[in-house]
Formats: sequence, C-alpha cells, structure tokens
Amino acid sequence: MLQVETSKKTFIEFSEPTECKIWFASDEQEELVLAVEQLKKSAGQSPRFTFCETPDEANVILIHTNTDAWGWEAVKAIRTKPEHFLKTCLLLTQKHLAATADIVDQVLYWPLSPAVFFEALGKVAQFNEKLARLAEIPNSIGMLGLRKVLLLRYLYTRDPCVLLARRNFQSAAGYTYPLMQLLFNVEAGQEFNIIQSLEESQLLTSKLIDRVHICPFCEHAQINFRELCPNCNALNIGEETTIHHFRCAYVGKESEFKQDLELSCPKCSRTLEHIGVDYDKPAEVLWCNDCKHNFADPKLSCFCLACGKSFDPEDAFVRQIGDLTLTLEGFRAAEDGLLPGHGVISILKKELGFYKKEVFVEYLNLEASRCQRYKYHSTLARLNLKPLDEALGHKDIKNSRRLRNELSTIVNQTFRTTDLFTDLSSGEILIIFTNTDCGRTKVAFERLGESLSKLLNTRLNIEFKLLDLAREDTDLAKFWESLR
Repeated sequence: MLQVETSKKTFIEFSEPTECKIWFASDEQEELVLAVEQLKKSAGQSPRFTFCETPDEANVILIHTNTDAWGWEAVKAIRTKPEHFLKTCLLLTQKHLAATADIVDQVLYWPLSPAVFFEALGKVAQFNEKLARLAEIPNSIGMLGLRKVLLLRYLYTRDPCVLLARRNFQSAAGYTYPLMQLLFNVEAGQEFNIIQSLEESQLLTSKLIDRVHICPFCEHAQINFRELCPNCNALNIGEETTIHHFRCAYVGKESEFKQDLELSCPKCSRTLEHIGVDYDKPAEVLWCNDCKHNFADPKLSCFCLACGKSFDPEDAFVRQIGDLTLTLEGFRAAEDGLLPGHGVISILKKELGFYKKEVFVEYLNLEASRCQRYKYHSTLARLNLKPLDEALGHKDIKNSRRLRNELSTIVNQTFRTTDLFTDLSSGEILIIFTNTDCGRTKVAFERLGESLSKLLNTRLNIEFKLLDLAREDTDLAKFWESLR
C-alpha cells in the first residue's frame, strides 16, 4: 500500500486494486515531454500509475494547454464519445481557461507538485468504485437513451452532483450546459429539449437562477423591445414639450411654435411672450412624427432579431434556467441504466408498484418473523430481468402498444396484489410471495417463462432464486449483505 502526503498534510492511501491509467495530450510538444517526464517520475513511486498510448486504454485523461480554444477541442474529442464520457478528465495549465474548465473534472496549475498530482488521482479511486457498482446499459435503450443515462451517471459519480448553467450569448436561450453540448453533439441552446424530457420524466430537477424571455416562433432569446406609436405602429416617435395657446386654444409641439428666438402660434400667428399669461406647458408627451398623434404611453412590442417576427410581450415564452441535479428517480435510473419507458422494469413498476429498498427490507423482516413464528410459508424470490430485456432488444417495446399491453396482461396474471416488489441496481428484482411456498412460486415462474416465450416466439429461460422465509436458519441480514 502506498501513502502519499497531500497539500493538506493528510495522507491518501492507494490499495493494490486502485490503478490509474493516464493518457496525456498537449499542444506544446516541448512542454509535453518535460511534463510527462516529471509526472512519470512522480507516478514512479507506485506501479499502479501508468501512462497509456491511447485514450481507449486510459481511465484518466490529462490535457495540458494554455489555450482555451485548443483545450476545448481536445476535451471535446474525448467527451463526445460515449465510451470516454465518464472518464476523469484533468486540465493542466498555467492560465485560467474559463471555457475548458467547464468541461473537465479538475484544473491543475503548472508547475505541479507531486502531492497535488497524487491528491487529484486519489479521487479517481472513489469514482471508479461508484462506476463499478452500476448495472450495464442494455442495447435496447438506443443511442439517445444511452447518452441520457451517461449524463445521469456523470452526475451520479461526481461530487458535487450538479450541472451548472453558463451564460452564452451565442446560445438561443442565452445560457448553455457545456458538457451536454459535447455529449449530445448539439449547438449551444439546443440541449434544452433534452433537459425538458428528463425533467418531465422526473429524473432531473433544477435550482432556478434566471428566467429568459424567448421568441414564440423560433425560441430565440435575442429579442428587441420596441416603443411604437399606438395609433399607427410607427417607430418614429419622440418625447417633446406640449404648448397650449390660451387665446386660440391651439395645442401643439414646442418645435411648431419656435420662430428663431421667439414663440409664435402656428394657428393664429400671434407671438407668445409670457408663460402662464399667453400660454402654458401642460406636459411632456410622446409624439409620432409620421401620423402626428400624441400620447402619454407608447405601445410596447417585441421584435425577434433571429427570425424577424414581431409579437406582443405577453406572447413571449418564458424559459426557466437552473442548475441541474439528480432526483431520487434519477439516481435509480443511473444505477439501473434504464430510463422510464424503457425495458421490462418500466412495465413492472407501472403495473405492480415498487417499494423503496428501505421499506421493502422492513416488510421482509416482518414477514420472516411472522412465518417463523406461525409456520406460514412465504417465499423471497430474486428474479433476473436481463434475459428478458435482451430478448426484447430487437423489438420496439417503447412504441409498440400491443406488445406492452400483452406484457402487462402476463404480469398481472402471474403476480398478485399481495406480492411485494423492489428493484436492485443489477437489473434484478426481489419479490415477497406472501403465503406461498417455494414449490408454488417455482410453478408461477415456469408459467411466466412459457407465456413470455410464446409472446416473443423464442425460448426464454427465467432465471430466479428462492428463499423460504419460514426456515429458522434463514439469515436475512447475511442475505441482504450479499446483495450489496
């Protein structure tokens, strides 16, 4: 075991299973050679730190640059590939690179001490442990679904698990999420449709930081607010003092009365000498230079600089901008590798209702105590859904209403309202069959396999394990620990 003293005078311990495979890239070849040599010398204290020739072999990406544009493109080349997106990405620089800093996990400033280097790599071990506990993502989820799950898993494995919105004048919404841009390969501002779908699925929640008014036609935030004449909608308006001539009762703009250094009424041509005697100035009002109409309040209109259309301010859409975090359902989706509406698990949850693991454990302990005291036979079953998900991989289960309905019918015929369910991150579910012994439970699963095989036109083997809760030697604590 290796101990390394960090900058905070604490020690990070790297046990033998911890291995950091580093891929190093730089836009300065001379600096690259020096940096690699120094880092290799630091890493040479342990055989668990190695440098790789390609990013495919690495679990740590180290980018060295002092140029924001090059750094962005280098990280983009990594983050846009699903197989590399979750890898730890570190930026090594001598300057503050705002854009690149938003898409890496940590910024390290050069020259770099071995202590800081090891401290950064020490976090990789914790990250890899979280990643190892996650279930495999099924192929049936599709490319868009895969990228959504990767986003959820990015938040799941990072601390703090928050995705920050950044101001960006090039974005249609005025804000963007740089990591989502790279993962989904979209322009700035186009990621909001994806965010909306994840929020509607209750996988993400946001902390409000701003509200942006956007065009109802093209959903762009570049809106110009215009003051118009309420009579003719002209832009050619201006504020000017109004003069009221007492003798002839004419009311007009001050510019109409001005004749060199004197004021002369344009209606009766008399000279106005004394304010309050010959005339007064009631107010400063707005005048339209096109239709000569005067008014106190202009008409407010919105003009979109992106699409060129005009609309009333009350017709503008309001987009809420927030920093994104995972919900409880988001955590579960990240662990399971499944999105709501995908796979068999979504149908089971909809038809049967699932308990949280903590609640399920309480019911399990209670049922086991009841069975052992009164000699009732209830069964705890562990059912593997992976074979069924694989069999459904080539079928469009999300959009096939008939298939979903038939699966729902089979599920309701197999399970009862008194059965209790919870799901595991490994793609399996646990079921308590109350007042049902292992023999009858086995028959139920065999019938389930036959019905599903007939529906899918393929031989399907249902994988399950059973535990009799009435047995006195049943150790639930040991059983539950084995599931962890």
